[in-house]
Amino acid sequence: MKLFGSYGSPFTRRVGVTLLMYGFKFEHVALRSSVPEELEELKRLNPLARVPAFQTDEGMVFVDSTTILDYLDQLKGSDGQLMPTTGLSRTKMLNVIGIAAGAAEKAVACYYEEGVNAKRPSDKVYRPWVDRMYEQTKDGLDALETMVEGPWIMGETITQADVSFVCFWDFIIKNRPESAPGIKCPKLEAISLKANALREFSATIPS
Repeated sequence: MKLFGSYGSPFTRRVGVTLLMYGFKFEHVALRSSVPEELEELKRLNPLARVPAFQTDEGMVFVDSTTILDYLDQLKGSDGQLMPTTGLSRTKMLNVIGIAAGAAEKAVACYYEEGVNAKRPSDKVYRPWVDRMYEQTKDGLDALETMVEGPWIMGETITQADVSFVCFWDFIIKNRPESAPGIKCPKLEAISLKANALREFSATIPS
């Protein structure tokens, strides 16, 4: 199995952490769309030319982290899965992940709007929209803070809700400018610190 994409992408990182937690052997190929020759390789794997992309041992290629995680869950089987297979608990977890992913997507959009990684000239940035996205990220995290049910988000054990959230949270905090509304979520921060002390997370922290 091969995972394509830099761990600087929180969506690639959550697949990498899941692979490690499941104990699957895989090769990590840190393709970056910002490097022309790597972009061409990425286009060969993913028609959208974005990360992550994932190649199975049989040669099938999947794109989009949600699809890849679904495949890994099926490969793992019900014993030891990070995501419930059925029922309300699964729906609740998908809801939590959806909020976290939405917050991260807004942060990624801001990441490309301004700062050292801006793709748009500073005089072309529409400030009200960027500020709104920072606010949406904060609102999403504030909502997640109220949903924490134990030492981990869903209770006593680590789940895909924690894996995905931590990868998203770490990206948001690392790339959030001081000018953006402050984030104060002590429960979520504690979960990130606890998770990143685990080998599977520490091995995927982007440089």
